[in-house]
Amino acid sequence: MGTTTQWQGQDILNLTEEQWLEILQDGNIVNSMILKMIDFVYKKPNHTSTASEIAHHFNVHYNQVTAWNRHLSKQLYHKCSKEPPRNSDGKGYRYWNIIFDGIPENPKDSNGHFYWKLRPNLVKAWEKFTEDNRNHL
Repeated sequence: MGTTTQWQGQDILNLTEEQWLEILQDGNIVNSMILKMIDFVYKKPNHTSTASEIAHHFNVHYNQVTAWNRHLSKQLYHKCSKEPPRNSDGKGYRYWNIIFDGIPENPKDSNGHFYWKLRPNLVKAWEKFTEDNRNHL
């Protein structure tokens, strides 16, 4: 069974920059919408946004943003043969914090929405990925 923990600072898969780059290049794992979402958050100050802000930008409900995130995370847990952690209430699994981490010292914006910050190794991989693919994004 998965471990129950706080979500900020938790990185079960601990993916390296090279692993992230490989993932970004794999069209069977990452679709164009995930790439657009990562690009949007990458361009925000400190590579940080909220699900609501991402949803507003793409003109979708924030549940759609969490669905994109959950879909990719499930694929990555499966690829790495790892089980995700349990939610803090012990019911269900926490998938969303593979791409993003939280900010423990300032977890929410003025509307009460949790900040999502891109993982540092994903940021580095994104920079390489966009340099190599700038004409295709």
